Formats: sequence, structure tokens, C-alpha cells
Amino acid sequence: MKVHTTLAAMLLFGGRLLAHDLSESEHRHSHAPSWTEMQGRLAQAKPQAAPAEPAAKSPTPAQTAAFAAFFPAVKTRSDERYLYIENDGIPAHNLMVGITAWQQQVPLPQPYVGENAWRIPLQPVPAREPATIRDRFLRGAIAIAANGIPIFNPQNNRGEISANIGELDQWGGHCGRADDYHYHAAPLHLQTTLGPKLPIAYALDGYPIFGLTEPDGSEPKGLDTLQGHTTPALGYHYHASKQYPFVNGGFHGEVTEVEGQVDPQPRATSVRPALPQLRGARINGFSTSADGKTRTLTYLVENRSGSVRYNDQGKGAWNFVFTAPDGSSSQQTYQARPEGARPSRGEAPAGRSPANEPRPPRGGDRPAASAATSSVEMDALKKPLAAFVLTSPEIPDPKQLPIEFTGDGAGLSPPLSWRGAPAGTKSFVVLMDHFTPDATIKTYWTLWDIPATATSVPKNARNLGKLGLTCRGRIGYEPPHSKGPGAKTYVITLYALSAPPVITAALGEVTREQLLAAIKDKVLASASMPVTYTRNGESPKPPAPAAAPTSQLEQPPRPGGPGLIKADVSDLITGSIYADNWFALYLNGRLIAVDSIEFLPHNVVKLEILPEYPMTLAVIAHDNADPKTGLEYGDHIGDGGFILRFADGTVTDATWKAKAIERGPIGGNLTAPRVENDPRPTGWQLPGFDDSQWDAAHVFSREQVNPKQAFHESDFIGASFIWSANLGTDNTVLFRKRIEKPGWIPRWTAVPAGPVPSP
Repeated sequence: MKVHTTLAAMLLFGGRLLAHDLSESEHRHSHAPSWTEMQGRLAQAKPQAAPAEPAAKSPTPAQTAAFAAFFPAVKTRSDERYLYIENDGIPAHNLMVGITAWQQQVPLPQPYVGENAWRIPLQPVPAREPATIRDRFLRGAIAIAANGIPIFNPQNNRGEISANIGELDQWGGHCGRADDYHYHAAPLHLQTTLGPKLPIAYALDGYPIFGLTEPDGSEPKGLDTLQGHTTPALGYHYHASKQYPFVNGGFHGEVTEVEGQVDPQPRATSVRPALPQLRGARINGFSTSADGKTRTLTYLVENRSGSVRYNDQGKGAWNFVFTAPDGSSSQQTYQARPEGARPSRGEAPAGRSPANEPRPPRGGDRPAASAATSSVEMDALKKPLAAFVLTSPEIPDPKQLPIEFTGDGAGLSPPLSWRGAPAGTKSFVVLMDHFTPDATIKTYWTLWDIPATATSVPKNARNLGKLGLTCRGRIGYEPPHSKGPGAKTYVITLYALSAPPVITAALGEVTREQLLAAIKDKVLASASMPVTYTRNGESPKPPAPAAAPTSQLEQPPRPGGPGLIKADVSDLITGSIYADNWFALYLNGRLIAVDSIEFLPHNVVKLEILPEYPMTLAVIAHDNADPKTGLEYGDHIGDGGFILRFADGTVTDATWKAKAIERGPIGGNLTAPRVENDPRPTGWQLPGFDDSQWDAAHVFSREQVNPKQAFHESDFIGASFIWSANLGTDNTVLFRKRIEKPGWIPRWTAVPAGPVPSP
């Protein structure tokens, strides 16, 4: 094996890195390395003089040159097939400042050394079918920057572009669920050190990623859809950009995909729980003490300051001090998992090598609880008592969760009842958890402060106890809606407490971890009830979808029940619309959105809607053309373009129907321009309108529409620009699309009232 710990691109030395001098027993030490231990481990890998008369000298791989610029923080070694990159996952630049969508994670060192180092192939092999990263490879890294920091897909693991929603700092990075720092955008700032002649990163397929220009400073020409091309000097390589996809838009070379990420890749070591987004927070500072042991992150919420200070105590222990904006303070010491334990997945790079990490148990076998629960382990809190029994009057045996209590139905919380609570019970807590195949714990129900006199929880409980946050940041009950076929198991646990829990967090911001910490010394007994839900028809069948209404007055039936159930904010879905130049949008015949800035080119309108499936969207889109000549700005033919994306997956594409009703200049005649107008069909915006004779919408490329900056700053992943057949002379176009969701039942019973505005 060739080893490179480089001060310059071509420096060679004999000997081996510390990580590979460790004995097998030392590799299996009982704790993850601390910050200072990581620095010590890397520091001990010092370059040594080459042997006086080597038997054979192998050339240093050219790929080491970029990483050499960041020695000694980054070290490299190689064998016949791969270049290995080692570091602690902490870049030299400042961190976290500017993030506004903060998940309360902070940067901790990661053991990217030894067998857990990053690797790239020295001889990339072109793939038979290049793979895009659009809506794919949403977990783990897709590239490794020259400073040793992994680069993830610009989309987060929910499919949103991190750079567009405030998740990234001014360097294009943030921390994942394992407190692992990584980039979601091109680290162009590295060119200050590297210059234009060296790549700023390497994709995990082995091909280099250069900056915005070629090494000679010229503009890249002929980039493919993956943001790459081939030149005589460099062969195939990628280029960074300041907009999506920011780095490599996919893999030109061969990679192996396992469970949604490139495999293998290093594992991140989680130390503490992954927390939800702190709404309204903006990170405004991050500092490190002189000895490197203490980090302090500061943030603002409504101009009030909060902070997280954390200290490396050695042997995998970290002490955190949390100071909230209201001045309250708390602290917690977390102990890193033993090396070799399964890491927390989620967004953190958690590549799996079959040789050293077994698959988690499947089916009904419950994986071990994630070590991300810190010192509060769920199993340790459970105290089963034979006489303490939890049941539900509406969940039959076997415990199969009816569709009414899931995201495929009304989404109501199930009723519970119990008996045999131990003497001295002063309060009850209910948690509903799901253990994913990769050992992540997802919480679907957090209910606490249930009075000791209670023996049941009613269906759709709203006025009993206090509600905490779910895994998706919702307050109350999160109806299961797990993706994929097969049975999913959810465990409902009831805790009987000797005293009500004392929680300092604001009401509505209580997490599962905070609640477990508050009850850990108060549990008298517990009772659990596993329930299962299987999608794709194995659960009780949903009712057939209602027929589409023929007018705005014919509403589909709603689920009944006592009283009026109002829609909740969580029932809304978000959307983004971009039109060149103007649009109006109808939902099931009701006007819900109008571009308020008439004829301003290329602005994006964001909105929230309350879905009503089956959902008919009808749009009138208009290009900025003179109604008498069809010309734009007086003397030339303009072009249109319309694109839409909603969070439920609705996008514009060729399945939409389109009808042009204003055209001009006819035949493209600029000398004697004229227009043709067709009347708008009566009821064209209503769900029952017959659009079978309309043409399918035509899809146009981004280059043909040439959208401006507002488009690139918004999330239109998966959506296409559409128009009628002629992008230039068709100036006003009507669009329609019916969105089906079989079995969908709203969780609210209120019917929107009021007349439909005139089209």
C-alpha cells in the first residue's frame, strides 16, 4: 500500500499512518474519539523520510495534490485502487453563521480515519448509464471536498434544496443528525487556497470537480446534464455552479447505491439526540476556545440571544450547556457510543460495509434503540407490570391499526384505555414510536400531564393533558404514513409516574427526548401496545374516491362525526409558481392565487393550499404581449413559460392539458403583425369541465424559457416548464390538471363556503 501524508503534492514518505499501526484491540476501543483525541491521532501521522534506496518507487497519485493544500488537517494514502482521505470532519473556516432553519445540531469531530476514511477510485470507470442525483442519493455524501469535508446532495433528505430554505451557513454547510458538518453546495471558497488549477472536490465516482472556470480561467463549454464535460487536457470532469446542482449533478462514473446513498462511505458517530428545528432562530456566532476544547454557538430568536456551549471532556464524553433566549439554562453530558455500534442514520453519512456492519433486523424484530437518545435510554425507563394493561376499544386483535388513525385516512389519534395502574400514580405519559429498519426512532405521538384520575384517552384527544412535538415537528399526533409496502410496527407506551414531569421548555416545544429526561426518575410502571399498519391494500380498505364534482356547489362527502372539525395548519401544503409573465390559479373551481405583480417578468409566487382530492387545478397564464400585435416590448416576439410544484408531489409536466386562446403575431410576421383570439370556454376552470379535446401541454427546457434568478432560488425539483405548442406566438394559455389520491379522506369536516370568483 502506498501512503501519502503530504506537505506538497508530490511528497512521499515511508512508514504507515497511525490509524493502520493500531492493533486490532486498539481499533476496538470502548469509546468514540473526542475532539482532542482526534487531533492527537491525526497529529501522530507525521511524514517520515523515504528509505534511502527504495526497491521500487510508485508515483504519488495526481489526486493527492488538491488535498495536500490542507495538510496536516487532511491526510491521504492510497493502494492500487483507491485514494483514502482522513480528517476529523471539522473545516478550518468558521461554521454555522447565517443559518435560519436550524435543527439545533452543532459540529462535532468525526472519526474519518483508518477503515472509516473517505475513498475515491484512482481510475474512475464511466458508467454504462450515468446516474442523476435529482431526487436520488438523498442520504450520505456524493463528493468529498479538498479540505476533507463531505458534500451531500443539494437536496436534503426530504427532497428540499437546502440552500433555498435557510439550512446552510455562508460556506454552504450545516450539521446533520449526527452533529456531522458537511456541505450541500459547492465550497467555492476553497479556491482561495487552491486557485483555479486544482479541483475543489472529487465526486465519489472518482472524477474531479473544478470551480466555475477551467484551470486556464476560461468558461466551461458544453456541460452535460451532470454539470460535466470532457476536455483534452483533463478528460472528463465536473464543474461547480452557483445554482442547482451546485456540484456534480450525478455520477458519470460507476458507483454502488445501497439504501439511497453511495456505498461504502464512512460512518458518522452520533453522540446526542437529533432535535427539531428551532423556529425563528438565526445563528449569528460560532467560536472556539484557544485550547480547542470548547465551542460556543450563539443564536437570536426575536432579537433575544441564546447559546449552546459544549466542551470535550475526553473519552467520548461531551458536556453541553444550553442557554435559552428567556435566560433559562440547562446542561447535559452525553457519552459517545462504543466504536462499532450502529450509528444514527437520518441525514448523517452512514455508509455500510457488509464486511464490518451487519444489516439491522427486519420484519417484527425491533432494532436496538439508537444511541442518539443520550443517557436516557427508552428501554431502561420501561417497567412492565403484569396488572398494568393498555388496550384500545377501536384497535382489534391482532393489533392492526385501522386506516382512520393513519395518514391514509382521517388521521385521528386512537382511543386508549388502561387498568391496573400502580398505587401512588400521580400522572400519565403516552408515547407512540416507530423503529425504522436503520434503527432510527420516530415519534408519532407525545402526550403528557394526563391526570392520575384518568383511565382512558378519547379518540382524537384534544383537551386531555399536554401535547409535545412529533418526529416531523408537529404538535400532537402524527398519523402514520410510512412509505413502502409491508407491515410497519408502532409501539404505544403508557407510563405511570410518581409525580408530574417538570419541563422548562415552552409548551408546544417539548420533544420526546426532553420528556424522557424529565420522567426518568419518576416511572412506577409502563404498559406497551404494539400496533401494525400495512399499506397497499393489506389494511382495511379505504372507501372508493368520490366522483369529481361537476360544479363548485357539488362538494365530495366528508367524514362525519359529532361536532365540527376544523382544518389544522399542518393540513396545508406549500407550493411555488413561476410564470412568464402572469398567471391566475383555480383549485376545484375556486380562485386561490393571482400573480399580484402584473407582467413583472420572472417572479415566483409561493402559497399554501388546503388540498381537496380529487383536486383539479386550472391556470390561465399570459405572456407580456401587446393585445393588438402580439409583440413583446413593441418590436419582437416574446416567449412564455409556466412551472408549478406543490409539496404533495404535484408538478407541471406533459400530463397537463393546454389550450392557447390568444396567438400572435400570426405566422411570426413582424411587418404586419396581427393576433387571433378565442373565447374562454364556459366553465373551463371547474372540475367537471370536459378537456378531452385539449392538447397535452408541451414541455420546454430551462434554456428555452431562460428563467431569471428568482426561479433558481426556489424549489422546482421534478417540475417542468410547460406551454402550448408555440412558446413564442401563443400568448395566453389555459392549463388543466386533475390530481387523484385514492382513498384520501380529509381530517377536517368543515366545508369551504362562499361563491366562486368569476374567472
